[in-house]
Amino acid sequence: MPPKRSSTSEASTISQAAIRKLIADSIAAALETQTTKMIEADNSIREIPAAKRGNYKEFISCQPF
Repeated sequence: MPPKRSSTSEASTISQAAIRKLIADSIAAALETQTTKMIEADNSIREIPAAKRGNYKEFISCQPF
């Protein structure tokens, strides 16, 4: 059984459209911030491919136990 509401103060009402607008604005601001940070950051490490070491046979022959 869900708990009964005991608050007597009036809750502020906000429409679904206003909630959707707040969410959309927040998402847009977050995406803009992320884009700005990625543009300003020097992400040269992302351009370097990962070096592969060894091969499957070496991996299987490794017995750590």
